[in-house]
Amino acid sequence: MRIKINISFILFLFISIYLGFWENSLVIFFSVLVHELAHIFVAKYFGLQVLEIRLYPFGGIAYTENIAKYGGSEEAVVALAGPIISMLIAAFFYFFANEFYLSNTIIRYNKTLFIFNLIPALPLDGGSIVRSLLLSKFSYKKATKYMTRVGKSLAILIIGYNIYMLLKGNATITYSIAGGFIFLGALREEKNCSYIYLLNRNNKKVRKYRDLPKRLIKVSKETYLKSIADQFSPGNICKILVYDEKGILINELNEADIMDGFLKYGYYGKIKNIVE
Repeated sequence: MRIKINISFILFLFISIYLGFWENSLVIFFSVLVHELAHIFVAKYFGLQVLEIRLYPFGGIAYTENIAKYGGSEEAVVALAGPIISMLIAAFFYFFANEFYLSNTIIRYNKTLFIFNLIPALPLDGGSIVRSLLLSKFSYKKATKYMTRVGKSLAILIIGYNIYMLLKGNATITYSIAGGFIFLGALREEKNCSYIYLLNRNNKKVRKYRDLPKRLIKVSKETYLKSIADQFSPGNICKILVYDEKGILINELNEADIMDGFLKYGYYGKIKNIVE
């Protein structure tokens, strides 16, 4: 498992230390780290191997090997773990250690982590929670698209508000950093959602989840593999029915066949590349 610190987090810490707030910087660093470790602990409980953690000033993102297990209650619980631990830390210092000289800083920042990360927009934890609810009705890609649109819209509003504050004489750029974090994270989620999902749901895992609800996808030989992969979701297993020009069923494929075709022919390969 790798831990990467985003450049924005490094700059944030450097500026804080330069201005004399090194103690605050330590609080921020360890609060974000503990927040993310909570995600990792719960992810491992569900059998998800964590490959990498990226730390940002307002939270982090954990990348797991088996995104196919995500969905429904599992994703919601993993996403909730971080905000819950942040709230518990704030509550502990409020009720039991409020005389510690950094308690106010710890309480304030962990409350911020709790509230900020529950905003229902990707890449924040709240966005992951809402996406997990949408997976019962939508594909993984479509659910991700909805939540990243919310994330990008929110980011633009936050940055716009910061610009307004700057024009009014407030010199802080904290909101712009937060907005930039959300916007870039949303773009990354949107760009990679189908690709990452498809590569991680390999043949072995498809067989393992054979008891999931089945969904039929009707296609022709000219259908792009991309359009089929976009309909895959952790909540079900898809069977792909291939019809000819006369509407006659000529073949049946499963998700593993599509994944093999994807790896062999690329994202814009067609069904005919597999069946012919």
